[in-house]
Amino acid sequence: MGQIILSGEELVSILAANARMPEQVTGVETDGAEIKVHVATPLPILRSIPVRVRFAGFEQGHVVLQLVTNRVIDKFDWLVNKMLAAMRVEDHGGRWEYPRLYVDVNRLLQRQVRGVEIAGVVFQDGRFHITTSHAVGGPPGEPGNGAPSDRIGPP
Repeated sequence: MGQIILSGEELVSILAANARMPEQVTGVETDGAEIKVHVATPLPILRSIPVRVRFAGFEQGHVVLQLVTNRVIDKFDWLVNKMLAAMRVEDHGGRWEYPRLYVDVNRLLQRQVRGVEIAGVVFQDGRFHITTSHAVGGPPGEPGNGAPSDRIGPP
């Protein structure tokens, strides 16, 4: 088991550097407990809108992000749904249930790293505390968990 502590800015930088954000996301800023996401819209008059989300928890391997709503956003939930449909969040390990976005972080992680799973995520004092564990197949270094013996060809 291990723990990684990242600020919101660091986590956003890592996600962007590894192309883990949909192309419709034109910008991301972190501000204390909130993340401000700028999302391109299908409307020619309004190129993008800022959407504020908060970390709402970690449930069954999914990071849960809560859309910060108000009366205006609630009236335009159809536009939010349309924008998210265009982003195809399911292709990025996500599921949308207004006003919550569930992101399967282990599905995203397995594309890059084998043998490690995220067991928990907590957001405290502007930092994400990510707890990892070894994958079910055994500890890293054993066959089936990214061991050199699993590789074909030179390392």
